[in-house]
Amino acid sequence: MTEYRYPAAQAAAEVLQRLAPQTAEPVLPLLDELFAAQEGGHSYITLAPQEAEALRQAAPVVGDGGAFTPLVLRGRRLFGGRLFALERSVAAELRRIARSRVRLPENAGLRQRLHDWLPDAGHNGQRLAAALAVLQPLMLVTGGPGTGKTTTVAKLLALLCADAAEMPRIALTAPTGKAAAHMTRSLHRALGSFDAGSERVLQHLTALEGQTVHRLLKLNPVVGRSKFNREQPLPFDIVVADEASMLDLPLLHQLLCAIPEHGRLILLGDENQLPPVGIGAVLPVLAQPTVLTAEEAVQLAEWLPEGVPFEVRDNPPPLAGNVARLEYSHRFDPQRGVGALAQAVVNGEAAAAEAAFARFSDDLFRLPETPAALARHFAKQHEAYWQAVNSGDPAACFAAQQQLVVLAARRSQAAEFNREYRKLLVAQGRAAEQGWFAGQVLMVAENDYAVNVFNGDIGIVLPHGDGLTAFFPDAGGFCTVSLSRLPAHDTAFAMTVHKSQGSEYQEVWLLGDEADSALFDRTLLYTTITRARRRFGYAGQMSALTAAVQRKNHRRTGLGEALRLAA
Repeated sequence: MTEYRYPAAQAAAEVLQRLAPQTAEPVLPLLDELFAAQEGGHSYITLAPQEAEALRQAAPVVGDGGAFTPLVLRGRRLFGGRLFALERSVAAELRRIARSRVRLPENAGLRQRLHDWLPDAGHNGQRLAAALAVLQPLMLVTGGPGTGKTTTVAKLLALLCADAAEMPRIALTAPTGKAAAHMTRSLHRALGSFDAGSERVLQHLTALEGQTVHRLLKLNPVVGRSKFNREQPLPFDIVVADEASMLDLPLLHQLLCAIPEHGRLILLGDENQLPPVGIGAVLPVLAQPTVLTAEEAVQLAEWLPEGVPFEVRDNPPPLAGNVARLEYSHRFDPQRGVGALAQAVVNGEAAAAEAAFARFSDDLFRLPETPAALARHFAKQHEAYWQAVNSGDPAACFAAQQQLVVLAARRSQAAEFNREYRKLLVAQGRAAEQGWFAGQVLMVAENDYAVNVFNGDIGIVLPHGDGLTAFFPDAGGFCTVSLSRLPAHDTAFAMTVHKSQGSEYQEVWLLGDEADSALFDRTLLYTTITRARRRFGYAGQMSALTAAVQRKNHRRTGLGEALRLAA
């Protein structure tokens, strides 16, 4: 009898044996592997030829995807039936939105605004992306940090508002509260960088506030259903979703289903960053070279007299005309410091990554390798933060907290660092061994709509009234949450790289992993480095870092095939 490591595999085996005891037998030994793959974010496992042949005789347990079956076999790829159906539905929803008919601005006015608002050579990629996004109801704008994704969207939204009789209803969203807040700040900053044409448009756009996808959809976490869905779509004409690489398949599916007919969806993200914690890897599938139909190219040429550089084909790949990549970084010089290291990592150039530490030692440096030693070094660099805490000013505290952060490949590393740093704070009289203390940095671990804080939000404990309370950024100011009402949370002087997504810091230190760690790969390293605006420190063996640069883990997904079949 097969023994299972995963309770879900055990439960599935029992159901399948009841459903079809004669044909389930060849499936049973594969269930643990299948559920392990799903836990790792993969959609399927690849079978040996003889295993696949045996499963072709296992109906009704295994099917080919034509009708629902508990398992689906496509060639040698074995899917869970529900996950297979979910990928097919995501593909269908993407194609539905891409085919929507949306209002286009008047040609002459749009052409002039594209020229005025995105005028110089450094903006050419942004101009192309904005023009294509006007044309397409579904759009992915992809690019690394500092390439101008939010700036492009700010100008895109202004283009769509400029000659509208009624201002379009716009929603800004992101997977976490932290990312949504960062998106709001970035958009408002971008709106101040150009003349939006009218006070009416500017007021409409500066009033926008980002919110989590869960909150936008009014998702009930208990039952996993949302208020807004196919039957009751979102009351918005345009939805902009930032940090789209963090959206797992189930959450993306709920968002797609809620986009109304004639609605626009604009996704922003970086396909080189970490995939979502949950299942799926949508951005690497969608982030393909841009290819247009002749009709699309003719329309773009009306708006872009300088020409359209995209390839044109009679039958482009699915959604190839719905993506634009921004290459030029306004934040990083790819020849220096953090930018050079990020470029080497994303290109898989281990020798160049190692050499960057020697070439740019002011910006890239090695650190003590153990959490305890790193905590002692961190304490020496963290005095400005504690001066801000002593001032009692929340704005000063959050500004200081964003100067330096420790990130870890594993949650256990972050927890160990936080314990070691707390020991030092206890010795300095800044913290007690147990309980909360002024200056404690917190990260919320679950959504709590009652107190309006969400998974990934960063708070700081500070004196307030007669005691302590947690402060969180909120709509340009700060809100307070009683410590007794805080949802599940962790101390967050250090946090995992996954939890840092949607944030940026002046300086980032990474607690690396072992050289043979499958977790420590190119995407994790790139995501870490690009959280830093100016300086990056590495605590670990250089051999582990170069191994990570060379290690590229790919999520196995059937979404590409699903998109082709949905055409």
